[in-house]
Amino acid sequence: MQQTIPEQYKYKLPYALDDPCEELDCAEDEWCGQKDGVYGCFCNEDHSKPHAESFDSVEYCSSSTGTMSLSRCQLFEAGFSADSLHLNDPSCNGTLQDGRVEFLFDNENHTCGTTLRSNMTHFIYENLIQGEANSAGGPISRERRIQLLFCCVYPLTQALSMNMDINPLESVVSKKLPGGQGTYRVRMIPYEDAGFSHAFSGRVTVAVNQRMYVAVRLDGVDSRQIAMVMDSCWATPVNQADYHIRWDLIRNECPNPNDNTVEMLQNGVSTSGRFSFRMFTFTANTSKVYLHCSIHLCLVASNDCTAVSSPHLEHTRRESD
Repeated sequence: MQQTIPEQYKYKLPYALDDPCEELDCAEDEWCGQKDGVYGCFCNEDHSKPHAESFDSVEYCSSSTGTMSLSRCQLFEAGFSADSLHLNDPSCNGTLQDGRVEFLFDNENHTCGTTLRSNMTHFIYENLIQGEANSAGGPISRERRIQLLFCCVYPLTQALSMNMDINPLESVVSKKLPGGQGTYRVRMIPYEDAGFSHAFSGRVTVAVNQRMYVAVRLDGVDSRQIAMVMDSCWATPVNQADYHIRWDLIRNECPNPNDNTVEMLQNGVSTSGRFSFRMFTFTANTSKVYLHCSIHLCLVASNDCTAVSSPHLEHTRRESD
């Protein structure tokens, strides 16, 4: 599309080796011009311009990584050049890609001053895109500053079910472990042994009263900052978590006092929880057992991750296997 350039933005360059417009490399929906003595990329008339000062922001969050990209030409028209902006850490500048300025933080080698906090329902990574408007120099400035809060929000609670199709009457277990939903992954995995080294796979034989070992694992978060607490786990005779017939294994973060075979092995100390119980069958006309758990996440730095019923490091069994 041919763009008509306003007269006040037109410029003339002497025959010189350096052309600031060539260095800017404006995108197809941008054009190069000058504003307040600074060269930059303006938006074409057909460039999308949503709500004022949203700068066509696009955010992506995954695990403890966050990315925010903004329209370069919208920023420039508001008086801000791409190289003048940074995150909380001034060394964390944006990078240019296809006419957009992209900012990134993670919890490995690029934290960029990101902070982590939690409320009653979510844990939140926060950073701030900030900088001053373009200035031609001088001892004083009356230019605006920009501060754009950049958040990645994750739910603290999750409910999950393991499609572990257990047939204790025939001593056969068939299971399928689907991937978790949402921005992080929670898995429930059954094991054959107390060392949690041999996970069940395919069709296996499980006798009634045989001890089952179950791990609930959280993937996709920073284990140095986040821990997981199993609030409750229960079994149903059908693959429906809220079915009216159920047997509780864990209640209020503790083993069900009505089932002395349940042992809490690990809870609230990492991104993995562990418990065990002896296999049973429902007395109703069914031969299936399905497991479900409800968990919540907590911030390690807040010292609020200790489960109500925390097993000792030296776990003493209440019954002999």
